Amino acid sequence: MKKTIMTIFCVLMIFTLIGCQRARDKALKQLEEDELRPVSSIVLSEEDAKRLNEKLPVHLYFSDKDGTKLVGEIRYLSMEDAMQGTDKIASTLVKELVNGPSNSTLKPTVPQGATLRSPVKVEGRTATVDMTKEFVDNHPGGKEAEEMTIFSIVNTLTELKDVETVKFQVNGKTQKEFKGNFRFDQEFPRNEALIDRKQSFSVIPQEQVPELEQAGVDESVETDDASGQSTDSVTEEVSTDENSDEEILE
Repeated sequence: MKKTIMTIFCVLMIFTLIGCQRARDKALKQLEEDELRPVSSIVLSEEDAKRLNEKLPVHLYFSDKDGTKLVGEIRYLSMEDAMQGTDKIASTLVKELVNGPSNSTLKPTVPQGATLRSPVKVEGRTATVDMTKEFVDNHPGGKEAEEMTIFSIVNTLTELKDVETVKFQVNGKTQKEFKGNFRFDQEFPRNEALIDRKQSFSVIPQEQVPELEQAGVDESVETDDASGQSTDSVTEEVSTDENSDEEILE
């Protein structure tokens, strides 16, 4: 009798251990999948996937609604533009930062009226960005706002493999300070700490528009703060933040 009970007990223990092992393996597999899954998880149609295969994804960084973190917005550059070289791509990225974000929950970081004065030049892994005087004159100032403006450009350009640092000029000249909180006569390296990795946005291209092609889910028309021109675009969102107006950082 005792032998039978022990046998039954051992069998139950074996099945229990097997069940625990399977549950553990399943949990580990799920954890690995969660770690590998990108923040922005987008389901693409076959047509969208084919279109994206013919384009180069580029990362732009804009300010979050609080003006304290940079949030990535992925757009797609045509291969024709991508083949023009690093200087051309870098110039295109800065122009897109000037135009502002496609998603209404993000804020532009370049002051209204400011433009790229001359094409970006990349020499010795340093990109030189020459902006018009409105870049300084129209900026509201403040440490956080200055930081968002500087590093939205720096972090965007250092996404390119040939760029490690960025230096700025205003009207073709190097100036000592930006708006009082940052020295402006130095080279700026990438600042990963400012990037919010918990949210990101993607702009899926549908039809060709100048330089970067933009499209989306909402079929809404966004208006550029810098140029006043409108582009049809919508974004695939991965964020729970409430909408906020696209205004320059306060």
